Amino acid sequence: MTFLEALYGSQYYELHKLGKDGNKGRLNANLFLSAMLVLAIIAAVLICVKFVPGFNDSLTKSIRNVFGSSSGKAIGKLLALPVFFLLYLILSVTVGSKNNFKMHSENFMQLPDETKKKANARLLIPFFVLLGIVMFFAFSSL
Repeated sequence: MTFLEALYGSQYYELHKLGKDGNKGRLNANLFLSAMLVLAIIAAVLICVKFVPGFNDSLTKSIRNVFGSSSGKAIGKLLALPVFFLLYLILSVTVGSKNNFKMHSENFMQLPDETKKKANARLLIPFFVLLGIVMFFAFSSL
């Protein structure tokens, strides 16, 4: 089972099991994948801030030139929401398209039940590893 089969298939399977339209799982899966990619981007930036000399200074200067004296919270919202939306749009027409969703969910449904039960672990472990990296580097610089 690939990561995408686990993602799209488990979303389809969970909704289908409850008697709902399993095709609505495509939205959930694309949102999850978008959030995971945003976390990966944030992790990459935080790692660069920590290990690349001068990266933090140039990043701060660039952000201040664009946003002026806005607060960090406002800048985060202004940067994260468009990035998330853009990633969602890209994913929904590429790996999360209707055809790919159907293919991944059909492949997932053919798997044995024991393998299907491991799908959530296959998804959540990388997500929580990324979240842990972000939390570690975000709070280690305080």
